[in-house]
Amino acid sequence: MRLYLVKPDLTHFEQYNQMMSEWRASGTQIAPWFLGDSFDTVEKFTDFIRMLDDCEHGLTDKRFSATTSYFVIDENDRLVGAASLRHYLTYEGFLSWGHIGYGIRPSERLKGYAVATLRMMLEQAKLRHIYKVLLGVHESNIGSRKVVEKCGGILENTVRVPGDAEAVRRYWIAVDKD
Repeated sequence: MRLYLVKPDLTHFEQYNQMMSEWRASGTQIAPWFLGDSFDTVEKFTDFIRMLDDCEHGLTDKRFSATTSYFVIDENDRLVGAASLRHYLTYEGFLSWGHIGYGIRPSERLKGYAVATLRMMLEQAKLRHIYKVLLGVHESNIGSRKVVEKCGGILENTVRVPGDAEAVRRYWIAVDKD
């Protein structure tokens, strides 16, 4: 298994729409934050990519951290998931969910992709000199909890996030500076 992180671009238009249709049909939670609707035109997808670029460069609402977003691609150039890295934590009435968000499309789960994705994202954090990474996981998301723990996550606490019916477990992962 070989996975790559790539910045979203127009070449992903069709695969993005296919992935999002699959995800919605599964009824499972869609993550990270920037995934959502399908796009019926390339122009709307272009606007989406521009928004992600603006977010990376801090050209957004100042209440939110600059965030770099990635698609996760396998060795066959298939879009299997997505991930994001907040450059710093913010306080939005609560300490934000964390630095890293990730998600693997339903048909590609249980193949080790989430662990590989989180490990790649920890490398991205290190490149940004983020050596202590916070991740939030819904309490019922046992699969993601196992991924975070396998990657060295240490549970700090469980919190209630305003507007979310489910408790969130907050983990810290120390990133080696070497």
